[in-house]
Amino acid sequence: MALTAYCKKCNREVAPGEICPRCGTKLAKSATHAAWVLERNPVADWMSWNAVMRWLLPAGLAVLLLALILEGISGGTAAMEALFLGDFPKVLLALLGGLLILILAAFLMQGKELMDYVVDSRGVHVTRYLPNPTPLKLLTRLKSPAMMRQVDPGADTPILRLDSRELSWRNVARVQLWPEKCYILFYAPAWWLRVPVRCTPFSWEDALFYVRDKLGKKKAVELPEHLRTVAPKKAPARRGAAAKPAPRAASAPAKATEKMLRTEATRTETPSADADLPWEDSPAEAVSAEAGEQMAMDLAPDEPDSDQINGGISE
Repeated sequence: MALTAYCKKCNREVAPGEICPRCGTKLAKSATHAAWVLERNPVADWMSWNAVMRWLLPAGLAVLLLALILEGISGGTAAMEALFLGDFPKVLLALLGGLLILILAAFLMQGKELMDYVVDSRGVHVTRYLPNPTPLKLLTRLKSPAMMRQVDPGADTPILRLDSRELSWRNVARVQLWPEKCYILFYAPAWWLRVPVRCTPFSWEDALFYVRDKLGKKKAVELPEHLRTVAPKKAPARRGAAAKPAPRAASAPAKATEKMLRTEATRTETPSADADLPWEDSPAEAVSAEAGEQMAMDLAPDEPDSDQINGGISE
């Protein structure tokens, strides 16, 4: 696996984890990264030719356009037609062809180099090393031969650090994949290739993990669809479903009313000695008792007065 961690105390790559397996130092989350080293031969590497063409072709077109402008200003349309019908296009093509031959020879003399790739939470880091450096190899790479002073003469295989490039995730504008060659191309801006990263079959998925994690949610970055991370959508609320009101603290009057109701309920449930008092009866019970007494009086037969009884006897 390409995932490793860098221990600052040991100053070396160790197995990823929470602590360093060598010294026991706690490793930060940012210490884990995907790192691998590849050997590259510039003459057989397409990206080396791509870097040359990205400068050579625009320069050739700029020369052609400048010549057309100057001919148009000096002689008009006729002069521009004469420029195309003359030997100028042939000379320009011959010049470009000669430059390509010189570049091919320079690539052949450069020799092989080592590419150290690191993809971590901060971005993409590429460092280029030259094993067994010589002044000629440095000159063909447009480097000063004075860099030979940095080489350790006592090393079995001297290695010289040539340069390094870094690209942070916030500056990436487009990512393009080349699975056939195990290349991940990072553009910044979207029309300019900044860092080509060549992976191995073992580091391909690890590098894509960081790309998906750091750029998958950014809509402004152009990504392949399978690297896009979509945030989970919340379930829509049901129609007609009323939102639950937030609980509110009970006010002082409400608390007093609730306490009075609890006291009244306690009195009703617990019988007391004064339960038979008339003022404890409810109005409904009082009205019912009076109505019953009145009804009994109305139904009772009329008794004759004593005067009527005496009068009847005397007669």
